[in-house]
Amino acid sequence: MNLYLAFDSNVLHEKAKELSVKLKLDIFKDYSSKYNPEYEDDYFLVCSAERIFLQKGLKKTSKPIYSNFDDWIDNYDDRLLRRTLKGLPNNFSCVDLTAGFGKDAFEIAKSERCLSLVLIEKEKWVFNILKDGLKKVNDYRVIQLLSKIRVYNLDNLEYLNNNKNFDLIYIDPMFQGVYKSKAKKHMQALRDLSSSENDKNLLKNSLEKANHRVVVKRHKNMEYLEGIKPTTSIEGKVVRFDLYNLK
Repeated sequence: MNLYLAFDSNVLHEKAKELSVKLKLDIFKDYSSKYNPEYEDDYFLVCSAERIFLQKGLKKTSKPIYSNFDDWIDNYDDRLLRRTLKGLPNNFSCVDLTAGFGKDAFEIAKSERCLSLVLIEKEKWVFNILKDGLKKVNDYRVIQLLSKIRVYNLDNLEYLNNNKNFDLIYIDPMFQGVYKSKAKKHMQALRDLSSSENDKNLLKNSLEKANHRVVVKRHKNMEYLEGIKPTTSIEGKVVRFDLYNLK
C-alpha cells in the first residue's frame, strides 16, 4: 500500500505542493475524479479547506481520520487509562513517546493533576495531522486543556536522551498480529503506514528517565515489552496497561 498527498480543491494546490515536498509524498492529482478500485488499499493525506485528514481508498463514503479534540472531550472516556494515573504526584509532568493522533495523551491531559504534557511523534505525516488538529479546536474546555501540551516531530529515543526526567512516561507501541478482527481505522492506518519495528530499548531507556512511573499500553495477550515484567498491570477486555513504578 502507498501513501499519497491529495487536495480536494484547486485553490489548495500550492499548499498541497508545499506539504508534498515537506513530507516527501507524491501528489495524487485525480483525487476528485471517479472512484478507482485500484487504490482501495492505499491511503491519502488530504488537504481540505477544513482540515488535513487521512483517508483510505477513494470512496467518498470512506470516513476521514484526524485528531478531533472537540469530539474527544465528551465522547472519549478511557477509565482504564485514567486508573494508571492513580498515585502520581500533584502537578505531574508527562511525556507521551508514541503520540499518534493524540487521543490517549488528551485523556491524560484531562486529569486535573497533570501540569504539563509533551507529545513526541516521529512520523511526519502523523505529526502534521496532529498539529492541524490542535489548531482546529473551538471548545473552550479543549483550549484550556491543550495549553498543557507541547508537540514535537522528533525521534523518541533522541528526545529521551536530551531532556530532563518526567514524572510519567507513556508508551503505546503498535499492536502487531494479535487481533482476530480488524482494528479501528485510525489504529489500522498507523500500523499500515508506520515503521513496522518498535524502537529498541525504548522501555529500558524510559525506566532510566522517569521519576515516578512508566506506563506501557499492550494488547492483553501480548508479552511484556522488551521482556521486562511490570510492577502491576491493569487489564481490560482488549488492552492491558503495564505499570512500572519507580517510587
